[in-house]
Amino acid sequence: MSNTRDKIVDAAIDVFSEKGYSGASIDEIAVRAGVSKGLIFWYFKSKKNLIREVALRVLPRTLLEECADKYEGKELIDCIVYGFLEKYYDKRMRRLLLFTFSYQALDEEIDREISRLCSSTITILARKVYGNDGVEERVRIRSLIGSLICYVLTPHECIPPEKYGDIVKKMFYPREKTFFK
Repeated sequence: MSNTRDKIVDAAIDVFSEKGYSGASIDEIAVRAGVSKGLIFWYFKSKKNLIREVALRVLPRTLLEECADKYEGKELIDCIVYGFLEKYYDKRMRRLLLFTFSYQALDEEIDREISRLCSSTITILARKVYGNDGVEERVRIRSLIGSLICYVLTPHECIPPEKYGDIVKKMFYPREKTFFK
């Protein structure tokens, strides 16, 4: 990715996080990036395409895929929990995640991406954490992601992220196999 394109996306992240996808203008993003409005349209063709670029970066898909590529079982849960809490510790990312969920109904590609995240990605994670992708295992992974999203959207609960992460990961660790029931 070019340096100019990165500058535009970084500026868009800042402006969109402050004003939302609808409230921000391309003019504001151009000023923040130090580029012309025309250059933004040269790279992205439309405001909708720039919103899509930012929204897709904000979603946790890449984080989840990178964790799944490296780990299985408890280590995968650790990677998801701490990666999620780290990514969304940034107030801009938290706000943009909420804006992205709101924008889902307006953009088919973002809607498809969130659907993939909640279906095929969940299935892959269930298989890698629990050894199979049955209904119970998929619900456990969905619950894990849901508990992380709730914390990210309401971090004011007076529970430090590290403590929250420690509690959550233990709840979703694979059960130890024993000879006795």
